[in-house]
Amino acid sequence: MEIILGRCYGINKKEIDDIISQIEKEESVFKKSALDPLMPPGTIMGRKKQTEQLVRYLVGHKNGYVVPYISIYGRSGSGKSSLAKFVCSNVPGISYVLVNLRKAKTVFGAANLILAELGVPGLQNAQGINLAIDSVQKEIISMLRKQGKRLFVLVLDELDAIFYDKRGKPSDFVYKLVVLAEKMREQGLLLCIIGISNNVLSEYGLDDRVRSRIGSSEIFFEPYSKSDILGILKERSQEAFSSKINPKVLEYCADMSSSEHGDARRAIDLLRVSAEIAISRKEPLGISHLEMAQEELQKDRVERTLANASYHMRLVCGGLARVSYLDGGQWYSTSVLYKQYCSVLQKGTRQLGYRRISEMLTDLENTGLVISQTGSKGRNGYGTLYKLVVPPEVVGNLVSKEWWDGIVAAKTAHESAQNKAFGSGAGLSSSRKGLFGDLVKTLEQNSKEEWKRYVGL
Repeated sequence: MEIILGRCYGINKKEIDDIISQIEKEESVFKKSALDPLMPPGTIMGRKKQTEQLVRYLVGHKNGYVVPYISIYGRSGSGKSSLAKFVCSNVPGISYVLVNLRKAKTVFGAANLILAELGVPGLQNAQGINLAIDSVQKEIISMLRKQGKRLFVLVLDELDAIFYDKRGKPSDFVYKLVVLAEKMREQGLLLCIIGISNNVLSEYGLDDRVRSRIGSSEIFFEPYSKSDILGILKERSQEAFSSKINPKVLEYCADMSSSEHGDARRAIDLLRVSAEIAISRKEPLGISHLEMAQEELQKDRVERTLANASYHMRLVCGGLARVSYLDGGQWYSTSVLYKQYCSVLQKGTRQLGYRRISEMLTDLENTGLVISQTGSKGRNGYGTLYKLVVPPEVVGNLVSKEWWDGIVAAKTAHESAQNKAFGSGAGLSSSRKGLFGDLVKTLEQNSKEEWKRYVGL
């Protein structure tokens, strides 16, 4: 499978001037910063239940107690980080910092990111994690006493990242933070850790010491509904556009986003790009521009993901595209996708284990290329299914055009053979249909089984 390489383009000063001129024209029509997905919202939409849960957990500090750990989990773009910051900023008596751990490649790196947000220089790896935790405790106590407050909330966003560092013992790191909360309580101060992730914390293989201490303080964020996304888009569009836009455009944007992913950030991005397309074409913003923007964003997201992905992650993504295209289905288990990965792996290449491929699927979900759902498997407990949110053809061609052309040819040949052999009675008369009916059914069933083996189901 060929490796995707970045493309290089030449550019001159005139083109820079043209770009600046175009941006200035766009800014006169709509304020792009208002459609920045990372801009903090003025109000929190559709999250009253989660707001009440979090406030209840934190407001107990007035009576001298808060839970040591709160797990906030749900899909990307469901408002987890925004709500945590909003609540911590508006509940009286709280001091807090939010640390995004996505940049942390190790547990020790996570500790240094926390220290950096607290305004403390990072430590060398040789100094050890215990000294890092002691430094975190010292700085938090100092901040609380200076501010005259009693509760400090340490918000750890993208907590999933540290659980890929098996050598760094992420479970032990969480344990040390919870123990730190217990130590601070002995000094009359309170610490609450909020972990924000895509999955509930208990799914990350924590040991019993941690489980017994963190309790069950969990807040789940389901994907945004159409009405929630529509409310967010209305609020943002009022600030962004100098003139009122067609309400049907916002409704269509909300409908597209809620049915596909329920991600508010991506909905805002979709509206922004569609506005840019409309302006470039000197047309009023319409539904057609949303559809063009959707196609553009999908392709850009796939290109970005695959350009920055490892060889094995490209194979995982390509495997999901392959089975989705050949089977015509949508949701697939980790075991099916692992089989796909193994089938497209080049001979002589080291094969990664099942657990690592499962982690890569989570990484792909974080990029917005894949979504997941967890459901019951009866006696086998619960399992996670994954779905590609962009057309498989887009992924396949970007992974390797030559490889994908072969897959398309195989499916075309299979469908042609099926129609020729079994379609519309395969040219048999009524009497011969009755005579050979069982044989035809058997042959058709064998053909289907052979195709399933090829597909890898």
